[in-house]
Amino acid sequence: MNNTFYFLRHGETKVDRDVPISKWVLSERGEAQAKQLAQEGVFKDVDLIFSSTEKKAYQTALPIAESLGKEVAKLEEIVELDRDKGNFMEAEEYEKTIEECLKHQSESVNKWETAVHALDRFLDKIDELDRKYDNKKILVVGHGFTINLYFAKLLGVLDKVYERLETNDFADWGIVKNQLVMKDITEAV
Repeated sequence: MNNTFYFLRHGETKVDRDVPISKWVLSERGEAQAKQLAQEGVFKDVDLIFSSTEKKAYQTALPIAESLGKEVAKLEEIVELDRDKGNFMEAEEYEKTIEECLKHQSESVNKWETAVHALDRFLDKIDELDRKYDNKKILVVGHGFTINLYFAKLLGVLDKVYERLETNDFADWGIVKNQLVMKDITEAV
């Protein structure tokens, strides 16, 4: 316990309508964002690095890990809210679906996993990591939905998660210690 968690949203993704969302990879800009974070040393003091099993998150974590001489452990439980069963949508329709999903968190929208389920599995894994380690700095590289749901839950503003998600971008990050938000993911760096 008494760990400090750094939550990093993966870099910008390359949209590919022919591939399920969970299989998307970083765009050139996303790769540059990951490399820049590694060069800036933003996470230079982390002891452990965990990534979602989705490639875009792992690609974001890897340059940081390499710069620190550390390994990245992949965790299935911190993947993004599952949207693979839904149909591909153009940007405007996708934004409306995101809003519906986050405003009606216990309902499946477009065959997506519910926000409640995604948050529960994410919370369970973070709680498990917090119990397993003591006084460590832990980097968790994940996704916009799940990280924003987590921060909104800690801050008691789950009803505002959609509005919060709209304020941050790829490669944004926040800090949590003892389940208290020390730096909100919605804050500019």
